[in-house]
Amino acid sequence: MLRVFHHYFSAKKLTFFLAESTAIALACVAGAAACAALFAPPGTWPPLATLWPTLVGLGLAFVVTFQFTLYLLDLYDLRVAAEDRTRGYRFLKAAGVTAMVAGGVMLLLPLALPVSLPPGTLLGGAMGALAGTLAVRVSIRALVGEPDAVLIIGDGLKARAVASAIEAGGEGSFRVVALVDPRKVDEPLDAMAARLNASYVVQAADDMRGANWVDALLRCRLDGRRVYEAAGFCERVLRRIPVQFLRASDFAFADEMTVSPLRRAFKRVFDLAVASLLLILASPFLVLVSLAIKLDSKGPIFYRQDRVGLAGRTYPLWKFRSMRTDAEKNGAVWARSNDDRVTRVGRFIRKTRIDEIPQVFNVLLGHMSFVGPRPERPVFTEQLKQQIPFYGVREATKPGITGWAQIRYPYGASVEDARNKLEFDLYYVKNGSLFLDVGIIFHTVRHVLLGRGAR
Repeated sequence: MLRVFHHYFSAKKLTFFLAESTAIALACVAGAAACAALFAPPGTWPPLATLWPTLVGLGLAFVVTFQFTLYLLDLYDLRVAAEDRTRGYRFLKAAGVTAMVAGGVMLLLPLALPVSLPPGTLLGGAMGALAGTLAVRVSIRALVGEPDAVLIIGDGLKARAVASAIEAGGEGSFRVVALVDPRKVDEPLDAMAARLNASYVVQAADDMRGANWVDALLRCRLDGRRVYEAAGFCERVLRRIPVQFLRASDFAFADEMTVSPLRRAFKRVFDLAVASLLLILASPFLVLVSLAIKLDSKGPIFYRQDRVGLAGRTYPLWKFRSMRTDAEKNGAVWARSNDDRVTRVGRFIRKTRIDEIPQVFNVLLGHMSFVGPRPERPVFTEQLKQQIPFYGVREATKPGITGWAQIRYPYGASVEDARNKLEFDLYYVKNGSLFLDVGIIFHTVRHVLLGRGAR
């Protein structure tokens, strides 16, 4: 794993992405040049100094288009990519979308270029980009290797929780090779790790009393293996902090929890810039949404609801109204799938998350950040604080329109969902940065386009 500005991300995925970018660009330029040379009549080529910048720009355009489509279809999840290698279903969809975009480019680009491209250039570029991507996808295991082997020390509740977390969130980059009780094995743990070729050794024993295997863990580290406690592994590798492993000291002694005034200032400037840009771009569309809400059902266009913000202070949150005005006549309840309280227009604006846009006013007023934990209602917050340890730690930062938990976990509608989402919120509270905020916003675009995580 690599770490940039406190945030951990996969070195394997970065290697895969960069290799594919390079392959698409080079194959696209080579294909465009080859087809132009094959089909263009002699003497019709423009000067090479003029043509090459255009070919390079064409390669970059295919890199952006193809890779963004692959990203939308989850083909940078290594598990999905490996599975799709045999079927090719998602890859064919990505190629089809890119082909349609390329077709539009073929029609419009010649009108905008300062030079006339030789016949076959665009078609050759498209075929080259497809060939470059296919070559990388076929050789994915040669590029990133097999999933890293993880040896888990322990076979109790904590060890099984780590194994389940790897299965759920490892994205095919890790495989558990064994869960071992160190008190019941005769073989030294470092020898077992070597025999199993474990890249990671995770200490997840429920009971550490009389632990005489710590020296073996040290030898594993000296042998070049990554050795973590359960909480550290989940944070660095799975990018969540499980509540059952957490101690107050983990946050009390964490330097990352100290936020400097300069960092707060940068965060505020970033929030204002992004919220203002979104409001300007969405303004014409918001008028149409307001009209649709008014025509669809009786009641106000917006609704206001108290939410819990920074340091536990409440503030009025604004959204487009998506439910009937009598939706909570019997008191507050969790939202649910196929909620019959949702109006026809409300169903659409929830699915596309348009109902969230008025929260930009809360961002501009300073109640919220653009990125942060999901703002929760006071009645649910008090309930969850009593049932989930460390739930109040979310209040160390401002809530956000979008956030790490929102893009990593489906919409929460129960205490157990809230517990799972808290693990991602805790990761953000501890490791949040502008770098991570930009990444979250980028991922949010995919969720909005594909209608994920809404209810």
